[in-house]
Amino acid sequence: MLGIISVFLSSCFFGFSNAYWKKVVADRPFLPIIFVRGIYTSTFFLICCILDFYFGVFTPWLGIPPSMQLSNVVISVLLCFFSGLGLYFFVKSVKESPVSLVVPLSSLNIFGLITAVFILGETWKNTFYWALIAVLMGGYFIYKHEFRFTSSRQFFQSLLGGLLASFFWGVSYTLFKYPISWLGVLRFSFLLEFCVTTTVGVLLWIQGIRLDDVPQRPIRLLAFCLIMGSILLHVAYQFASITQIVFAGKFQLIISLLVGQFLYREKLSLNHWVGISLLITSIYLIY
Repeated sequence: MLGIISVFLSSCFFGFSNAYWKKVVADRPFLPIIFVRGIYTSTFFLICCILDFYFGVFTPWLGIPPSMQLSNVVISVLLCFFSGLGLYFFVKSVKESPVSLVVPLSSLNIFGLITAVFILGETWKNTFYWALIAVLMGGYFIYKHEFRFTSSRQFFQSLLGGLLASFFWGVSYTLFKYPISWLGVLRFSFLLEFCVTTTVGVLLWIQGIRLDDVPQRPIRLLAFCLIMGSILLHVAYQFASITQIVFAGKFQLIISLLVGQFLYREKLSLNHWVGISLLITSIYLIY
């Protein structure tokens, strides 16, 4: 039960931040904002790791951190960079193509389910078929009115970008179960944020992009949501199966739609409500 609650709470923070991103990057380049947000989150998790190492501050809630081995750290770093490719292809695709196909494909996470079944050895139940169908139909109804493509090239470009993001994110997020067990929640959270921030920092340096006029207040809110969402999600890996986490994570999309109503006064149509109902149905079928 703790794992399920953690996934839902994590989805609330990530769902809000996903919707809030639109407001923050509306008229600004996104890479500097990702980098500054990463500075905040990496620093926070580093401080938490130090406090836990010397004083055991978080041990009562997260347990005793495991002993680290160099080979496990190296594999974890490679997995973090592998996950970062998902962010690259997602942002690149959203920038160059309509979001109507990129977003639902990147959030489908069929690759995460395949990894959970064939690599982690989790059992695929018959109800998962119905849950997957409900997710597909839910995504279709939510994005139905946005399917607009001017050419077949644009369609396949969006399709490829969404699938690549879904592949890198789905596989890596499923395999995060291993580095979390090797390093612990706090250490892995720091490592993941540090790797992503370092990668973005290198890109900024290569492109010669400055950090002038980067808004601090909204970035702090994004950083807070990422910190809370990451901790809760990584805790869930210890108490819930990957298939449960994958399907319960669809609650994130529901939160984003509802938050969009209040932040941008976006009205939900009947199709949206039908899609939301189908997503809730998929979560119900899993549990």
